[in-house]
Amino acid sequence: MRTSLITLFISLVAAFPVAAAEISGDWKLEGSIGQFPVDIVCSLKEADSKLTGVCKGADIGELALVGDTDGKAVKWSYEVNFQGQQFTIVYTATLDSATSMKGTISVMGNPSGSFTGKKR
Repeated sequence: MRTSLITLFISLVAAFPVAAAEISGDWKLEGSIGQFPVDIVCSLKEADSKLTGVCKGADIGELALVGDTDGKAVKWSYEVNFQGQQFTIVYTATLDSATSMKGTISVMGNPSGSFTGKKR
């Protein structure tokens, strides 16, 4: 019985790093910022609860991102030049599953839209 409990405990502890890495990968995001549609792919890489990667889209090109994770909460941002002005775009999401997220988009600190994401 004791051996079974120890085996179970080791199995559970070993599973935690895999669960934390769920966010890493390519995510297709769809939503809107006001009247502007959002249709991009963000390649997220998690290491020690920090995010790095790039977001790519026809309207934005390829932009480097930074962010962090905390359990099912995910947040990242990038800088974009729109009509000659520099803006910070922040995505704040909750993982619904290993392949699905939804959240809000803020522009320069102001809530501006929402999005859903599906892992590819």
